[in-house]
Amino acid sequence: MTINASRCGFIVIAALCLVLGAVSAKQLFAALANKPLVLSSVQLLPEPKVVPQVLLRTVAGDAFVREKFRQHWSLVFFGFTSCPDFCPMELQKLSKLLTIAHDSERDLQVIFVSVDPERDSAVRLADYVTFFHPHIIGLRGDNPAVANFARFFGANYERSAIINSRLLNVPAGAAMPSVVGEQYQVNHSTRIFIVDPQGQYVGSATNIESAELLWSDLEKLF
Repeated sequence: MTINASRCGFIVIAALCLVLGAVSAKQLFAALANKPLVLSSVQLLPEPKVVPQVLLRTVAGDAFVREKFRQHWSLVFFGFTSCPDFCPMELQKLSKLLTIAHDSERDLQVIFVSVDPERDSAVRLADYVTFFHPHIIGLRGDNPAVANFARFFGANYERSAIINSRLLNVPAGAAMPSVVGEQYQVNHSTRIFIVDPQGQYVGSATNIESAELLWSDLEKLF
């Protein structure tokens, strides 16, 4: 088991206090158990939430069942292939994170869920995610399935278009009207959601400065 320097120092000080009679053994172990986890980018949930059954498919057309979250840590990001800014920036960081995890012999999977099923065909999504990293998993599904999965994590998104000089907002889960064509905007959450090897949603990260900073937090959770 690896113990970082600050925790090691705390143990030494606490042990001295125990020897000198300043604290009891019960107080010592309580202090160790309740020592807060210091994270820079990740916010943990008060209680983990078991991921529900997933009604999405990979770019190869295979069902992505809930059991796919078992046995390794997962990072889930919602976006779309036409995204001009946030998606490319975050996927670059997540790509680097996969490389760091591989070099550290850690089993980590990154999942990119398209919130734009009308435009993001399986082929288009496959080309997009593999451009950033060959091991990023692209998932897609119909509008209700994507919306339900996003709702579980609290990942908000909506689409909008100008029709006859009026703004049309299309909420998550609703299909885009055919009259719109492909000329519409997508607003979406930029959070990265973290699922543990037991298939539980445990926390999320946002405004990540670098892959290295997020990796530092993840290492404390592993």
